[in-house]
Amino acid sequence: MIKRRMIATLLVAGVFSMPGPAFASHGEPIYNTRYYSDATYTQEVGFDQGDCCYFGACYSSHTGQSTNYIQYEHIGYCANDGHGAYWEPL
Repeated sequence: MIKRRMIATLLVAGVFSMPGPAFASHGEPIYNTRYYSDATYTQEVGFDQGDCCYFGACYSSHTGQSTNYIQYEHIGYCANDGHGAYWEPL
């Protein structure tokens, strides 16, 4: 019984510790962030531009207001070849 539980625990840990296929093949995901005025998500009040900086993904500019009502848009990947990070679109 204990042996089966240990094997099951190791299998689960192995599956969850493996990087996802997109991250493994492309790099760190980059998102644009949109902020909305309320939970209806109809009026956009702020925006963060996702970007690729030297060490990885970063967010270079923020315009407008920040709120708790957020939607993320996946726009690309920030890959690093050992000489710095570079932009990789979807």
